[in-house]
Amino acid sequence: MLNTQQETTAPAIERTSSWGYRPAIDGLRSVAVVSVLLFHFDQRFLGGGFVGVDVFFVISGYLIGSVLLADIEGRRFSLARFYQRRIARIFPAFAMVIAATLAFGWLVYSSQDFASLGANAAAAALSVINIKLLFQGNYFALSEDAQPILHYWTLAVEEQFYLTFPIYLYLITRLCRRPILVNLCASGVSFAACIVVTSVSPSYAFYLLPTRAWELLAGSSLALAEWKGFQVGNRHAAIAAWAGIMLLVMSFFGIRQNDQFPGWIAAFPVVGAVLVLTAISNRGLFLVRLLSHPVPVAVGKLSYSLYLWHWAVFSLIDYRFFALGNVSRSALKIAITIIASLMTYRIVEKPLRAVLSKPALRIPTFVGTALTIASLSVVGVLVRDNYYFGVDASRIAGGGIEIAGGSGGSVVLSGDSQASMYGAELASLAREKGFTLNIVSISGGNQLPGGPSTSWPEVSAFIAQRRPDVVILADAWSAKIAADAEPVRAALADMKGRVGHLILLAQQPTAPPAASRQGIRDGARPPFFEEPDARTARTAATASLERFTSDWVIVRDVSPVFLGRNDEIHLISENGRLTYQDDAHLSDAGTAMVRPLLAKAIANAFANCSGRC
Repeated sequence: MLNTQQETTAPAIERTSSWGYRPAIDGLRSVAVVSVLLFHFDQRFLGGGFVGVDVFFVISGYLIGSVLLADIEGRRFSLARFYQRRIARIFPAFAMVIAATLAFGWLVYSSQDFASLGANAAAAALSVINIKLLFQGNYFALSEDAQPILHYWTLAVEEQFYLTFPIYLYLITRLCRRPILVNLCASGVSFAACIVVTSVSPSYAFYLLPTRAWELLAGSSLALAEWKGFQVGNRHAAIAAWAGIMLLVMSFFGIRQNDQFPGWIAAFPVVGAVLVLTAISNRGLFLVRLLSHPVPVAVGKLSYSLYLWHWAVFSLIDYRFFALGNVSRSALKIAITIIASLMTYRIVEKPLRAVLSKPALRIPTFVGTALTIASLSVVGVLVRDNYYFGVDASRIAGGGIEIAGGSGGSVVLSGDSQASMYGAELASLAREKGFTLNIVSISGGNQLPGGPSTSWPEVSAFIAQRRPDVVILADAWSAKIAADAEPVRAALADMKGRVGHLILLAQQPTAPPAASRQGIRDGARPPFFEEPDARTARTAATASLERFTSDWVIVRDVSPVFLGRNDEIHLISENGRLTYQDDAHLSDAGTAMVRPLLAKAIANAFANCSGRC
C-alpha cells in the first residue's frame, strides 16, 4: 500500500507537503469533536461518539510526530522549544476553563460536589486527573452533572505521553535503522496490553497511558512513514480515505459504552483515523475536499475550545437547571458552549499562542505556567479541604480535622458518611458559637465496636484522651444495627464517664431513585415518598436508638425536618437546590435545614454538663 513519493505524483491529484498546513486535518478534528459533543449532549444521537477521543489521539500523535521529525531533520530539535510550543498551544485555554469552572461551581454546586470539583481541578492542573478518576469508578457510571472537568482525563493522557515522547522519537530516529518498525512494535505492545487489561479491568485500560499510548503511537507511525519518504499512491489514497471514513462511521454508530472498551474494538476508530490521515495530503480526493470545506475547517479550528467548554457547560446547566424543560436546557447548553468557545478561541487561545511561542518569552512562559499550575492546584486542594470534612483512619489519633472555634466547649463528630455530611455545617456552628470541633468520621468506614474493619479503638482512644463535652455519633443505622443494637450499647459503655453528653443522630428518610436531578430531568415530579422497606428499616433503627436515651445520651431524629404532612419528602429547598446529595445522604442545603436542631442539641448539652463547659 505504501509506495515511494515519486510514484505518487500523478497529475490527477494535487498533493500538499506533508509538513505544511492541511485544512482537511482541521476537518477531521471537526468530525472528532462533533462526535464527542453529540455523545455528551444526548447519547441517543450518537451512541459511539465517545470514540472521537481516539481520533483525537491519533491526530495528536501524527501532528506532534510530524513537527518533531521536521525539527530533527532540520537539526533544530529542542525540548525547551517543543514544550514552549506545547504550552502556547494548549495551556492558556486549559487553565482558564479550569478556573472558570471552579468559579461557576462555587455558585452552583453543593458543598460536597464543589469539594469533589476542587480535588479534580487540582488533579487536572497537574495532569493526573486520569489516575484520580480511575479510583472513582467507571467513566460511564460517574455522575453526569457533578464532574464538569471529567473530560480533562484525555489531556492528562496526552501530557503524560509527551513527557517522554520527544526524547524517545529523537533516539529511535538517531540510533535505530528502522525507527518505524520500533515504533510499530511499541504501539503493538501497548495495544496488546490494552486488550489484556480491558478484559480484566476496563477502567484501568480506559484511563491509563500504557494502554492508550498505542493510539498516539499509531499516528506517529504514519508521521515516521512520511518522514522516510513513503506515501500512499493515488488509487490507494482514495481507497484508504473511504475505508477510513467507513470505519469511523461504523465506530460512531456501532460501538457502545457497555462494550468492552477500549480493548480490541478501539482499533476500529484508530485504524479509521490513520487511513484518513494517509490520504489527507491528496487535495483532489472528494473526501479530502469535503473535509477541507470552510465549515468543517472552522469547527476544527474551534475544536480545542469546544472540547474544553462543552462538558463543563453541559454539567453545570444540567445541575443548576435540572427542573427546566429539555428544550430550554438544550438551548442554553448549545448557546453558551458556542459563545464561550468562540470567545476563548479569539481572545485567549489564538492570540496567546502567538505571544507565548516567541523565543524571547520562553523563560517567562515556563515560569508563568508553573505558577499557574501551582495556584490552581493549591486552590483545588483548599476547596476540597474546606467544603468537605472526612478523614482517614491514620488521622483519628491526632484528632482528625480540628476546627478551633474557641474555648466554649469541645465536640467530637464520629461515624460514617452519615456523620461526615454534617461536617461543614458543624464547622460553621463551631466558629459561630465558639466551641472546638474534632471531626474523626470516616466516609464508608465503620466506627462502632466489634464490627469488621472498625476504627472504634482509635476513636475511643482519642475520646479518652480529649474527654470532650459532647460526642455526636451518626451512622447508617438502618444497615448497621438492623439485627442488633449491641454495637451502640458497647460504644456507650466505652464512652460513659469520658464525655459530657452523647448525641445520637438518627437517619433522615431515604429518597426514592426518581428523587434526583436525573430523575427530574427525565420527567419525575414531586411529591416523592420513601419506599416502604426503607421506611420500616429506618423507623426500627430510630426506635432502637431512642431506647438508649438517658441523662447523658440525647437522641435526635432528623426525619421530621424532611417529611411533610403526608410524609412526602422535602426534596427541593427554598433556594431551589436539592436537599439530598443522593438517596441516602443530605446535601449542604439539607444539612442547613438540620442546623437549628444541631445547634439546640449542642447548646442544651453544654448547658447541662455540670460546669465542665
